[in-house]
Amino acid sequence: MNKYYRLCIPLALLIALTAFAISAFGEGEYRPLKSGSYGDDVIAVKERLYDLGYFTNSTFNNRYTDDTVKRVKTFEENCGLPETGVMTPALQTLLFSENAVSRSGVKAGESLPDLPETAESAYRTLRNGNEGDDVLALKQKLKSLGFFTAKAETGAFNDALESAVKAYQQANGLDITGVADAALQEAIFASQKTAARVSGSAGASSLSPTGPEEQITLPDLNESGFLADADAAPFVYASRKEGHWYYITQNVSVEIIRYENSKPRLTWFETEIRCTPDSLPRAFLAPGSRADGHNYLTPVQLAKKYDMVFGITDDFYGWRWYNRKDGWKQGVIVRNGEIKADETQPASSTKWPYLEVLALFGDGSMKAFESDEYTAQEYIDMGAVDTFAFGPILVRDGQINEILYNKSVARFTDEDPRMAMGCIEPCHYMVITAKGRTSDSRGVTMAWMAERFQSMGCTDAINLDGGGTAALYFMGDVVNKAENSQNLRDISSMFGFAAMEGGVAALR
Repeated sequence: MNKYYRLCIPLALLIALTAFAISAFGEGEYRPLKSGSYGDDVIAVKERLYDLGYFTNSTFNNRYTDDTVKRVKTFEENCGLPETGVMTPALQTLLFSENAVSRSGVKAGESLPDLPETAESAYRTLRNGNEGDDVLALKQKLKSLGFFTAKAETGAFNDALESAVKAYQQANGLDITGVADAALQEAIFASQKTAARVSGSAGASSLSPTGPEEQITLPDLNESGFLADADAAPFVYASRKEGHWYYITQNVSVEIIRYENSKPRLTWFETEIRCTPDSLPRAFLAPGSRADGHNYLTPVQLAKKYDMVFGITDDFYGWRWYNRKDGWKQGVIVRNGEIKADETQPASSTKWPYLEVLALFGDGSMKAFESDEYTAQEYIDMGAVDTFAFGPILVRDGQINEILYNKSVARFTDEDPRMAMGCIEPCHYMVITAKGRTSDSRGVTMAWMAERFQSMGCTDAINLDGGGTAALYFMGDVVNKAENSQNLRDISSMFGFAAMEGGVAALR
């Protein structure tokens, strides 16, 4: 940054300003925000930082990420404050005031001077041979736009990235150089996808769904959304009429909401799961004459075996085990820390299912991986407690899998019943269960689900076994099926919570 244009504010003055903010507005005006925080106030902070020039992309999710920390540190540096990356209440008061210093070094209430061409840009020029996090970010953005088709995992500017840059330049009528200067990067990161690109499909952002109308009175909850009273019985609410279900204890919160859309006719369920690191959801394998997970029970039968309060059907790897003599591979399967299968297919394979992996780690994080990216033992060495092999990957590292818009792949574009799971942050997950092939719901595409997960702030999400397998279970009821339905497919495993397991309070 050209220091001539940075506003020189004495540190003592800024400390006085922050002290005044605390005394004038109080600590309760804002809550502290740091890496891992989420909420509408995070979006508000990002939008304000965008107005001040610290972000170049104006589309934000509600997560306070490591990138947000970097932007906040730059703001603190420009204000002459210690660089902590934490948005304290006092710092937020300063941020939203006219005394906030923009990236160009002027107060928000003052006009921005014309900077010379030598003023520092938010981006450095990138070309073949460069390395860094900004190179990786460029790869990931071009991948989300459909120009970079390889794995966007390293920070090396290679031939594949150069080709992607040239393709973007050609598509936008620019000089084809393969070099990403500051102006080109600003254009790339400002580029947006069209919400609905699949013929005949309703884009996830183009709907006007209706949800529950009844206002539910919840018990006292702590700031994490769990029961505040350590001795309180679990809070349970279940209403098929309203399309709303709750299960909340001192360490687990499950909320299911049913959404309905009239044109097109769609019905789907969004389940938000929060838990503590010592109360993670777990796998439940069907017991029987064969090894656990190689037997078949209905979702209700399996749930009752373990006294489950909530569960979803997963990758149905037991079916592939049963049909292994016909060439079916189970994928890389870890359940409750034990290896169940370790035979997969290459990432280049077009055989269904693709056996791409969603791994749950002991710290509560979830990440999506290619089918052959790691072995089962390597996942365990990395701290994984469960892996689910199905696919395709819907969202990875916050970016939608562009292959989902390929109209030539019927499995992507068909509107079907779906089951999918994603992660917003450690111990905070989302599940989408879409009905399909019924009078009230025609089903959704893979791209529809990916867009929905991304809009909810999920960094990683994967498609699980859908169709007739998909079952969303809540305390004795499969809520995505007709009440007391007997039309339930036998399955080999589920994923969720039992009343007495993982630190979850027992039902009373």
